[in-house]
Amino acid sequence: MKLKPDDCWQWQYDSEQDKVMLDFNSGLPFCSRFTGKMLIPDAFSSHPFCVDDAALFSQLEESCRDLPLEECQRRELILNSLVAQRFLKPQMPKSWHFVAGRQAHQPEVGTLISVDMVHCEHQAVMLVIESNPQASLCIVAQETLELSSGKSLHLGEAIKIMNDRLKPWQPEHALFYEQVG
Repeated sequence: MKLKPDDCWQWQYDSEQDKVMLDFNSGLPFCSRFTGKMLIPDAFSSHPFCVDDAALFSQLEESCRDLPLEECQRRELILNSLVAQRFLKPQMPKSWHFVAGRQAHQPEVGTLISVDMVHCEHQAVMLVIESNPQASLCIVAQETLELSSGKSLHLGEAIKIMNDRLKPWQPEHALFYEQVG
């Protein structure tokens, strides 16, 4: 099912689940990953899905189309990204999980980036939803991300990372053609 932003959509806080919900007026609301302790006070009241939300939704949808995720996972990633961008409290960077590069990469909001993990030779894929000159708030754009502390982050969860750890992401098929050509 492809989602299309609608002016009837409504942001709401569900106190029973302690999470922000997006009500599509279809009886099946989206439940975000973020609990009340992670949210700004504005998240605890109802808000319409506004034009800025719809514009970011479209931008993120375009950015995520090449990710190796199922459609329902892409939808979850995009909607959690919208919640994080709009309602998440400011975070401190947790960059020690990622390898520092030679220079900082200043990503734009809505771009996919990759980071090299400190504890293994894997790369992780993230979606940037907030960027400033020092650090960027990123959303995990893969099913699971094992951190060096033994903790895991899952699709749609947020982490702030210093920009010197970020690299532009390239889809696997683009890397294949670069290596062949």
